Amino acid sequence: MRKLLLDAVDRISVGWMRHAPGPLAHGYAGLMARWVAPRLYPRGDRYARQNLPLLRPDLPVEPAMRAMWDNLTRSFLEVPRARQMYDEGRVETLGAEHLATRPLMVNAIHLGNWEMVGLAMVRHSAPPTAIYQPPASSYRHDIIVRERIAGGGRLLPVGRDAARPAMGVLKSGQVLLFSLDEHQHGRVAAPSLGRGPRQGGNIQLSARLARLSGAPVVIAHCIRLPPRDGPRFRVTFAPPLHLPRTADRVADIAAGTAMLDAAIEPIILQHLPQWLMLHEWRPEG
Repeated sequence: MRKLLLDAVDRISVGWMRHAPGPLAHGYAGLMARWVAPRLYPRGDRYARQNLPLLRPDLPVEPAMRAMWDNLTRSFLEVPRARQMYDEGRVETLGAEHLATRPLMVNAIHLGNWEMVGLAMVRHSAPPTAIYQPPASSYRHDIIVRERIAGGGRLLPVGRDAARPAMGVLKSGQVLLFSLDEHQHGRVAAPSLGRGPRQGGNIQLSARLARLSGAPVVIAHCIRLPPRDGPRFRVTFAPPLHLPRTADRVADIAAGTAMLDAAIEPIILQHLPQWLMLHEWRPEG
């Protein structure tokens, strides 16, 4: 019954966001964030409230929770409007010059509306092949895949079989995109956030691929800016990281993983209420 309810809410909301005029669509997203989303996902609300004092004890909980639900809700509802919002000039980009190298690996973080990272790459002549994790909802999966392909990207499903085609992308001198802070098997793999060195997951995959291919790694993130006649975003591409490539494979992967972890953790903590994984993260994970 719950699955049917969530699916119905998704379908109604996406239909409205796709066809409604801008002010009405953005107003609807705000209402859903304030009154509906926290009630549909009470467990996520509870976990986020537990995590905030652990990760950022300086942040007042209630404003941070409102910001979290506002960003999460809007980010999903904005998927069918993402290309339109980009064309409306709602996205500013910093560091696009770091996308010129080939081959290149771009590692994103689930901050702000992370869909804008791939769009920014396409618009700055670095169309990516992206490893993606299908959401549990088949409807959300269809929407996201359709919009990402329409936006100019290519997709590789996440999993053990992703490493080989991902390496093929880099060997052919192209651009590979995937996120380091994925949620799989009930845990958020990265960053460490006090949980010790990271093992497995996309962050270790990135270190392995960088070592094998020699491709530099650019860390990318999007943040949601204060609205002005609707939503606004800033996408940032950091200067490239060159991960270790010596004769010691094990040491290289451990050092590369640590470099990536150190690069993304402060960005996430700085913008914690906009982090997708705040309501999924576990201190023991």
